[in-house]
Amino acid sequence: MKKIQFIKIIILGVLTLCLNLGILNGFTFADSNSMTVSPPYQKMILSPGETYHNSLLVSNSTNSTRDLKYSVEVGSFSQSKTDESSDDYGSISHINVTSYNQIMDWIKLDNTSGILAPGEKTTLNYTIEVPEDAPAGGQYATILVVDETTSDQPVGGNISIGQKFQFASIIYAEVAGETREEGSIIDNSIPSFLLNGPLQASSMVKNNGNVHTDAEYTLQVWPLFSNEEICTNEEKSESSLILPETERIHIQTCELPSVGIFHAKQTVKIFGETSIVEKTIIMCPLWLLFVIIFALVLIVFWLIARFKAHKR
Repeated sequence: MKKIQFIKIIILGVLTLCLNLGILNGFTFADSNSMTVSPPYQKMILSPGETYHNSLLVSNSTNSTRDLKYSVEVGSFSQSKTDESSDDYGSISHINVTSYNQIMDWIKLDNTSGILAPGEKTTLNYTIEVPEDAPAGGQYATILVVDETTSDQPVGGNISIGQKFQFASIIYAEVAGETREEGSIIDNSIPSFLLNGPLQASSMVKNNGNVHTDAEYTLQVWPLFSNEEICTNEEKSESSLILPETERIHIQTCELPSVGIFHAKQTVKIFGETSIVEKTIIMCPLWLLFVIIFALVLIVFWLIARFKAHKR
């Protein structure tokens, strides 16, 4: 017992020494949660020819152990890909600017950089000057606050290793005028056969209008011979933001028992359009499929042997 305790003391001492010398610092990141930006999004109605004044609050947490050096930029807010897991939301990418990101040129920042001590807050003011000929419909952008703290600055015993953390407040603006609320459901599908789970029901919707909307998705799954639901979000459906004139794929999942026959129903809604698809699903793992095939082969050989024996 004394030997084990001695080993523990040695290990603890080595770890403590490594931390004090900074040997383990390379495996940790800076306290990236020290900065907060609020509000996370802002919704507004704009009129052509008018000027609007808004602000954000940037805070360096009281738990922070460093001064926060930051910069402020106007970023795009565009959906460049149909796969929702790789949407280019809120990134600094002027390549993806569309007619619905013109607001980026209308925003003027009062301040583009600063330093906050731990526990300190500051207000970032900006104005939106809407042109007289601004098109009606949605306009989207972000106010991005970027942590510019140098990568070699000690942070509470840690050292950041080159990451830049950015936080954004998203602007959802709608310019007054003639708007279109049109959408279509391009795909709504559920697989009929699965070797393993989970069940993934997919859909693709398109916003044909000039304003953003939320598409709604509902998935219900129950055993074929039972009314007891395995999965359901009927009371609180999933939703995803669809920007004007864009398409978006959405995936709903459900964990199913490893073997069985089930019934699934997926409902997709966008603007006034609704699509409902229902499917019977067979869940058969690969090992069970091999067993069934092997059993069928044996039965076929047995029948052939019986037939030959009967002829003789």
